[in-house]
Amino acid sequence: MEPIEEIKKIVGKITKLEVKDNWIEVPPDKKFGDFSCTIAFDLAKEMKRNPNEIANEIVKKIKLGKESNFSKIEVISGYINFFLKKEEFCENLLNKILKEGKKFGRLNIGKRIRTMVEFSQPNTHKAFHIGHLRNTCLGDALSRILEFANFDVIRANYPGDIGTHVARCLWCYLKFHRGEEPKERKGEWLGKIYAEACKRIEENPAYEAEVKEILKKLEERDKKLINIWRKTRKWSLDDFKRIYKELDVKFDVYFFESELERKGKRIVEEALKKGIAKISEGAPIVDLSAYGLDVFMLLRSDGTSLYSTKDLALAKEKFEKYKIKKSIYVVGSEQKMYFQQLFKTLELLGFKQASDCYHLSYELVMFESGKMSSREGTVVLYDELADKMKEKAYEEVRKRNPKISEKEARKIAEIIAIGAMKYGMLKFDNNKVIIFDWEKMLEFEGDTGPYLQYACVRANKILEKYGEIENKIRCNQVEEVEIELIKQISIFPALIKKICETYKVNLLADYCYRLASKFNEFYDKCPVLSEKDEEKKRMRIAIVHATKLVIERCLLLLGIKIPEFM
Repeated sequence: MEPIEEIKKIVGKITKLEVKDNWIEVPPDKKFGDFSCTIAFDLAKEMKRNPNEIANEIVKKIKLGKESNFSKIEVISGYINFFLKKEEFCENLLNKILKEGKKFGRLNIGKRIRTMVEFSQPNTHKAFHIGHLRNTCLGDALSRILEFANFDVIRANYPGDIGTHVARCLWCYLKFHRGEEPKERKGEWLGKIYAEACKRIEENPAYEAEVKEILKKLEERDKKLINIWRKTRKWSLDDFKRIYKELDVKFDVYFFESELERKGKRIVEEALKKGIAKISEGAPIVDLSAYGLDVFMLLRSDGTSLYSTKDLALAKEKFEKYKIKKSIYVVGSEQKMYFQQLFKTLELLGFKQASDCYHLSYELVMFESGKMSSREGTVVLYDELADKMKEKAYEEVRKRNPKISEKEARKIAEIIAIGAMKYGMLKFDNNKVIIFDWEKMLEFEGDTGPYLQYACVRANKILEKYGEIENKIRCNQVEEVEIELIKQISIFPALIKKICETYKVNLLADYCYRLASKFNEFYDKCPVLSEKDEEKKRMRIAIVHATKLVIERCLLLLGIKIPEFM
């Protein structure tokens, strides 16, 4: 049993409480032990007692068995401090990893619970930009982590392929640019057409009537216009799929707004019949003011659909056709109120799964100068960023490896560039705004994707030179830097559990960076291949092997590939 799990078990048994993850921490100073439990502070608030007294009462009841990871427990100022049996702990964990290999850290938290993660969701007739990149990386990494913990994950994409933005793009294309389409990256080109349309309409509001006519014809399924819509829609989808292939992101199912509109209107009719919805100023609404959620509009007064119309149909399809238990919506934080309204409406409509719907919100990606906007054409397009990153990475790879072939250099550069972009999006808390700086993303030192990739490459090189690793090792006279690294490795299973409960993917990125930093410190201070003591060498090789397995797993779960060299 890993140390954190042991602390949860023994403290939980005495207090009869489920010990929370945030009650266990690594003290800043080693004199306060290897792990601390802060449960006494929370209990003190509830019981209006001194936390130090509560902590001492808990510790008096703890009996450490022979199999325990800990040699002693002390209370200091309300903190319950656990001290490891250092050699035994290191030996047990390293041998466990040698035995389990790539299975280390894999849990059965999910118990095959069918969970749909809906993410990416770019609008057709707009370009794929770095805001979509953040969403895509977040949803993909969460899906990978949930799968690792044995959830039955269905990855869903819900592109917006109808609506005002499509009408604007088609209007501008037909009026000003028909026949000018490029041979490749047509979806990106359509995004520029959309931005141009918004600018033209702003300068000449009379054009809005022409756009409304296009929108009306689309909703009425005008045959000629629908054919053009299908053709241009394919341009966008082809671009998206090319980008997903480059990012190594896969989807199990695609939903489209155009396919859900009519189904949504039927649900609105049912809601009106059941009295869940009512007509207000000519439009169907659900009054959620009793729940502090204001009014939820289901259709416009002219009968045209809204996002809510289609989202009701989407939820019904998820629950009934795909039989999902949990539904995670990866959508921007500006939609928080909307999703609270949607989930409450689904609950009122009788969908039991509504209680297991979760809005994983995320903040914007911004320039230092301010907000990006596809309407104003001020976004950083994915292809622009990827091209720039690949070229910069290629220059760095060439500089470090002048003798390799052009093809090989380009391949390694792409792995580094994509890894840098993904890590740059995932290392931040999803509720924090990202201030975009592409040059910092690609640095080979510090908290970046290339730094983590390099740590893994370095570990691989050591293991390749050593050869076959023994199945069992002994740990004697373990140095502090080695213990700190092994202690960091031991946290991995508990971290996966925490992410599956909180959906905080950035915790994995932060953990991987700390692990890589501790590994590099170990590498600098502890000779491995040149170590004269054979038993110590075997132990250090096992440490390298364990570190490599965990960093490799972290990167894989973040969707980041590992190059052969850098």
